[in-house]
Amino acid sequence: MKYAWIIVILLIAGLFIGPLWEGNTGYMLIAVGNYTIETSLVAAVIMLVITVILIRVLLAFVMRIVRGTSWGIKWFGQRRTSKAQAALTEGATALVNGDSHAASNAFNRSWQLRHDGTVALFASYAAARNDDYNQAREWLQQAPKPTELSLAGTLFSLQQDPDLAANRIDELQQLRRQYPRHPQLARLALSAYQSLHRWDDVIACLADCERLQLLNSTELTEFTEQAYRESFLASGREGKASLATQWRNLARDKRRNAPIRRAYIAVLKVYQQLDAADKVAARGLKRGTLELAHLLEKQLLVAGPELRDYLQGQLKKHPEDGLLLQAMGQVALVTKEWALAERALRRAAELVPSRRVWLDLAHVYAAQGNSQAALEAYEKALRD
Repeated sequence: MKYAWIIVILLIAGLFIGPLWEGNTGYMLIAVGNYTIETSLVAAVIMLVITVILIRVLLAFVMRIVRGTSWGIKWFGQRRTSKAQAALTEGATALVNGDSHAASNAFNRSWQLRHDGTVALFASYAAARNDDYNQAREWLQQAPKPTELSLAGTLFSLQQDPDLAANRIDELQQLRRQYPRHPQLARLALSAYQSLHRWDDVIACLADCERLQLLNSTELTEFTEQAYRESFLASGREGKASLATQWRNLARDKRRNAPIRRAYIAVLKVYQQLDAADKVAARGLKRGTLELAHLLEKQLLVAGPELRDYLQGQLKKHPEDGLLLQAMGQVALVTKEWALAERALRRAAELVPSRRVWLDLAHVYAAQGNSQAALEAYEKALRD
């Protein structure tokens, strides 16, 4: 700073010494009451600059003395503390209002005035909200007991680069055991398990996600069905007995869970265990744990005797139910009962027209050799 002042003084001196050297110094008359002062313009400016410098030096000296006293230390300390607290309040208010950038700036000002660990925690959170995870981790080092903030550091790292989760799965597992009710950690773990096809871990994590209400009903259903389908497929590769054992070992409420039951039926169809699929589907419909619309949508119906008896019994009670007719038509289509399939699907197309119904009906017409009707059904399927 002193070198800057020296340069400024030299520049000012150069501007006025030049005219003084040439003998053209200008003239100034200062009158105050009965007193007058006559001087050259150059000398007046030089004296003014020197006076300002002397005043600043004198003030700095006085302030140094004041700060050295107990009263001065207390006064200046309270002033800095007050400013730091005001900046902290401003930052917290901005954070609550959703302006994380303004909050980050305010927390930085507060930290410059007073190194408070609480400010560092707020600043770390604000930096993370701004996706500046490197800065967020740096702030964590200024917080009280940074060694106890390993969870936050891990979360910031994985949010910055989610692909790192595959290399830090053991750390994630340990943190999950320490913080089983941490919502953000559960989300990151669920995503990591899914990307690594660790379906048993996904299933275990889904229970926490459901308890913490991290997923809406649609997301929970999709995750559950996918995870159990992959888990059942893995068991099925070990043999028919292994798949049946896994199903029997599930708790009753799990076996009656619709997504889990649909996943099991789908895997039974994959491994051509159609008799078992027939029983699981029919009993699920009878107990009300499965909905016929979902089975139709996911093409999980099989042409087994138990499911066929259920559909026929329901059709006697509700002969104009479009979904029952569509299901009966699909079962007849599988068993190649073309006349029955045509009657059921044609009536279903009148009651609950859909792309699936028209495609099934087109298949029936094609099998019967009625190419014109098949073409018309295909066209209707494309329009729906």
